[in-house]
Amino acid sequence: MNMFSRHLVLAVGTLALFSCTQAHAETSRTFAVSATVSPGCAVDGVGMSGNAGTMGTLTFTSQPALATSTVQASLSASQTITLRCTPGVSLSMSIDGGLHQATSRTLQLGTTSNRLAYGLCADAACGQVIGIAQPTSITVTSANMNDVRLPIYGRLTLPGNTPPGTYTDTVTVTLSW
Repeated sequence: MNMFSRHLVLAVGTLALFSCTQAHAETSRTFAVSATVSPGCAVDGVGMSGNAGTMGTLTFTSQPALATSTVQASLSASQTITLRCTPGVSLSMSIDGGLHQATSRTLQLGTTSNRLAYGLCADAACGQVIGIAQPTSITVTSANMNDVRLPIYGRLTLPGNTPPGTYTDTVTVTLSW
């Protein structure tokens, strides 16, 4: 075998080696897939505009004009908004001072200056006062996660010299989680 033949055999052998390598190229790869599910709530009763509308009415019922009693009311009986939340979510609500806020929340008789001060609480005994625009925690457990009701109670002490009529106020509730 002459020198030319040996180089030709070496060149053909090298070419065959490259051809074999390309024929066994990698044809699959992996990639990561992930999803993060965050705790939160869904508000039931919200319209298509995203506006929750009216939540219900906190009604102290009819009282005599000369009454000096303290009356209580609960929103839960007329509440039209409910929440579905994941267990353990940190749910909080705050309530503004209303349309007729003075130094406290007040009900107003029509367009007159006649007002009655009232308070909002997060429990029926009014031991947990809901201050104006102050966050109030709402506990979500696995037992109530599909029907979370906002704990809003009212307390009104009548002064005994109230002009008769219907006293009203409107407050805004803000939820966060």
